[in-house]
Amino acid sequence: MAKDNLDALLEQAEEKIEKGEELDEIESEHHGRTKEHDHKQSVSDKIKESKIKENQEEAETSEESERAEEVKEEKAKPKKQKQGKAKIRSVKYQEAKEKIDSNKKYDLEEGIELAKQSSYTKFDGNLEVHIRLLGKSGKPEQIRGLVNYPHPTGKKMNVVVLDDKTIEEIAKTGKVDADIYLTTPADMPKVAKLAKILGPKGKMPNPKNGTITDNIEKTKKDLEGGQTEYKTDNTGNIHQVIGKVSGKDKELTENYQALVSLLPKEKIVSINLCATMGPSVKVQK
Repeated sequence: MAKDNLDALLEQAEEKIEKGEELDEIESEHHGRTKEHDHKQSVSDKIKESKIKENQEEAETSEESERAEEVKEEKAKPKKQKQGKAKIRSVKYQEAKEKIDSNKKYDLEEGIELAKQSSYTKFDGNLEVHIRLLGKSGKPEQIRGLVNYPHPTGKKMNVVVLDDKTIEEIAKTGKVDADIYLTTPADMPKVAKLAKILGPKGKMPNPKNGTITDNIEKTKKDLEGGQTEYKTDNTGNIHQVIGKVSGKDKELTENYQALVSLLPKEKIVSINLCATMGPSVKVQK
């Protein structure tokens, strides 16, 4: 009944509003009883409150719609890619770089000479070769093996034979100090426990590169005398030292050729020469 009374009062109020009359005489009733004067609320106040509430709800709905639209537009915007900081090169490097045409591929003889000239260290640095290999699918090629350089490279290899004592020491400490580790086929089951330590460092003995051998003393002597392991990294690059910057051009050339002759020529993408500290020089295949 209270709802019916309220509806009737609202209709009456609307009629008075249309006629331009005041609404103060109309009083709301609650459950059929007339409220006390201090608790009376005019219908006009109720209508005003209703209007204010409606306006607030409309404003909130409109604001939510605008926010949703802004979020949608923000997501639709292309994300800006973070630009890496340009590597700042030293003055010495920049001066050395001026001697080299970065767009040109030099023949081997000229490339070696430029790499030596562009070295800017006071000490006798190494002359390095970096070769990238890719398979037919364009994926980095995975190759490893041993190369016997005809001339000393100036790099002494630390070769260690994995016996029982060495195996236990590495398993306990996790330290891997040698350049190359050797073992025999008979000891390979014992060495297997070091796979998680030596494997990630690329130093696990492997029959493909000759580090698992029955003639272990001869292999150790050959490796210490100049035989070197080569292998590609995750991007298909082989990094090798072929001699010193002060080395003779003929010896450097022959060491270079000894390495390249072992690689599949059709998979070689690029060859670069450089000193320990110096810009790279592109070389023809």
